[in-house]
Amino acid sequence: MPFAPKLVLHCPNGIPAAMEELAQQFVADGVKMVAIVGPSCREIEDTVDNAAVAAGSPERHFILTSSHPNDSLAEVIEFAEGFVGDYEGPVQVVKIAR
Repeated sequence: MPFAPKLVLHCPNGIPAAMEELAQQFVADGVKMVAIVGPSCREIEDTVDNAAVAAGSPERHFILTSSHPNDSLAEVIEFAEGFVGDYEGPVQVVKIAR
C-alpha cells in the first residue's frame, strides 16, 4: 500500500535500519511532505532529501521535509495538518521502531 502524500514520520528510537530504502519508497509513492519527529530527525530528514535529489527532476520528486527534535508527536501532527494548497489532505502517521 503506498504512502499518503503527507506524512509524519515518528522515529522514537533513532534512525531506522532501512531508512534509505524507506526514503526511496516515499519518492516512488509521490509523497509531498514528511515531518520527522524523534532524536535523529535531522539525519533522517537529510536521508529523505537525498533520496528526492537522487531521483532527479526536482519538479516531480520534490519533498518538503522538516525535523522536530524537541516537539511532541501531537505537535508535529498539528504542524503537518496546517499545510494547505499543494500539501492539502490528511496526515498519515508512520511510526518506525528500529
